[in-house]
Amino acid sequence: MAQDFYGILNNIMDQPALTRLSLADLQQTKLELSSAYVYQDYYRVSTSGIGTQSLVGDVTGVSLYAVNAGSSFKYGILSHIQDRSTSYSNLNADIPVNTDYQHTDRDFALQMAFGNDRILWGMGIDQQSTLVTAPIRISKYPESEDPLMSRYFLDWLEPSFGNELDAQGEFNLTSLQTFTSLPLGNHLTLDINYSISDNAFVPYLDYTNTSNIDELRGDRRLAFNGTNANQLLEIGLESSQWLAKPTLAIQKTIADMIIENPLPKGIIDDFPELGGLDFSRKGGALSLEGKLHGLNLEAGIGYSQWEADAKLTTPVLGRFWFFPIAHAAQLQISGKSISQHLNLHTELFNRGIRVDLNAGYQHAYFDFTVVGEAELEFNIHSVPIDALYQFHLHVISIGIPASYTFNSFTLHYEIKQMIPWFKRVDNSELSFQDDDYQLEREVRGGGQHMIILSYILR
Repeated sequence: MAQDFYGILNNIMDQPALTRLSLADLQQTKLELSSAYVYQDYYRVSTSGIGTQSLVGDVTGVSLYAVNAGSSFKYGILSHIQDRSTSYSNLNADIPVNTDYQHTDRDFALQMAFGNDRILWGMGIDQQSTLVTAPIRISKYPESEDPLMSRYFLDWLEPSFGNELDAQGEFNLTSLQTFTSLPLGNHLTLDINYSISDNAFVPYLDYTNTSNIDELRGDRRLAFNGTNANQLLEIGLESSQWLAKPTLAIQKTIADMIIENPLPKGIIDDFPELGGLDFSRKGGALSLEGKLHGLNLEAGIGYSQWEADAKLTTPVLGRFWFFPIAHAAQLQISGKSISQHLNLHTELFNRGIRVDLNAGYQHAYFDFTVVGEAELEFNIHSVPIDALYQFHLHVISIGIPASYTFNSFTLHYEIKQMIPWFKRVDNSELSFQDDDYQLEREVRGGGQHMIILSYILR
């Protein structure tokens, strides 16, 4: 169920997940109702002299699994409704920017499959309704020892945007899916799974302008008008005579965003648009899944190419004499990632209560080139960026699921721990770390608790 933050992480590391009714599912009549709750302790950090920051989430949901295999024509339904929430808060931290970010969404998914003993075809739809709120308090804006940078840029940020900002967004996401299983000879089955989504989103940022341009003063808004299109294709081969099932996954994501700056009626002293962002990611992964000496194993490799291009400008921050103050910058990030993963599952014991073990390791190497340049007015000096950004990302996960069945009910509980770590390997001076990264800190997170109650109507 919990496919929000961890699902994004798996996707970044070339492990996209598509669920579907399989040909084996259609061979046994079953009607099952389930309810579930998941708690996610993503990240908590307590820094000496600064305070605490936390990222947590939870999921509640109900699901229906129904298959009628009583005749030669078989059909099944898989459906769920989930309410998910994620929150990040650093309101008690002594840092320049504080926020209380809340992300809630309702997800409805429905799959239907039809077939017989050897052939299956199905389709699905997944709809999300999302609400994002993030009140922002800025207690301190950036400073510089360069007098020109301060006088003609940084000193104008606070009167232009203020100290209290409010970010919000409400939008709907829809994904369509189709899948099939086809026989290739007597012992070989071809599985194809395809998903596509094309959605728009328009979050916005409200703020108050108190600059020295009367026409621009008052309540203002920036709108981030974006679109996102994603395609994922999985092709797998399965045979009872093979030890492993190979699956090839190919995915493509394209996103773009334009920052709109709605102006008061009749005002021409500012820019109606403040630039935008283009992003693309293309990649593929090959995995093998099989069983060996009681162990269910999955291993795979992946490769992706990444491109991001941003061209941004500030709104007009103010006026020096008769000259408007505004600055611009452009940034390009491009590169590749190579990933590997290994997952295993086994039953530890089954004596009234069944206890299993899930374990996994993921690794990805990212090799990016970062090129950027600021276009600053009033003779402000800036240093262009042309640097490598190379790093390894590792994730170890361990889960202990336990289940107990009584009559037609099954109670399932799983505790899971993920341990990620990051290692940068280039020699570039480019840094994205905060100034407080060397301070004493306590970090925990990566924990997940899931409880599911299922009822089977036979």
